[in-house]
Amino acid sequence: MQSSVMNIALFSFLPVFLVSHFGRVAADGNGRGFGDHINWRSLEDGKKEAEASGLPLMVIIHKTWCGACKALKPKFAESKDISELAHNFVMVNLEDEEEPKDDQFSPDGGYIPRILFLDPSGKVRSEITNKNGNPNYKYFYSNADQVVSGMKEAQEKLTGDAFRKQHVGDEL
Repeated sequence: MQSSVMNIALFSFLPVFLVSHFGRVAADGNGRGFGDHINWRSLEDGKKEAEASGLPLMVIIHKTWCGACKALKPKFAESKDISELAHNFVMVNLEDEEEPKDDQFSPDGGYIPRILFLDPSGKVRSEITNKNGNPNYKYFYSNADQVVSGMKEAQEKLTGDAFRKQHVGDEL
């Protein structure tokens, strides 16, 4: 009798635990609040895809506890312009401990959120910054319009003829 009561208690509690603990992860999805409709990759997979496809990477570095990150998420996720431009990039979403330790990913500090653009070879292009933001935090974007401007600049500089002309001798 006692074991059947324990079994009932265990099997009653288990589904509640699983849903409460893992349900949030499933609800957040790969977009982690930045838009599940965008095809997000890990940094490693993103670099491989960028090299194979010739597309630049857009990397978002953020933390779950960060207020500025939480404020940017709905603006980013709801932007039709960002969603459309995302097709021209390999999109990488790095949260918490996924942040790379390599200094190239914090060119002017370790603040968050940061958005960086990498060329198809995986090199951070530090000249692509938020021109409409705070000059002390060049990779901090606080709204969708700023992100769109950065994406357009990166697309112009890192794709097509403009990028090829800058790297003509790279393969020799």
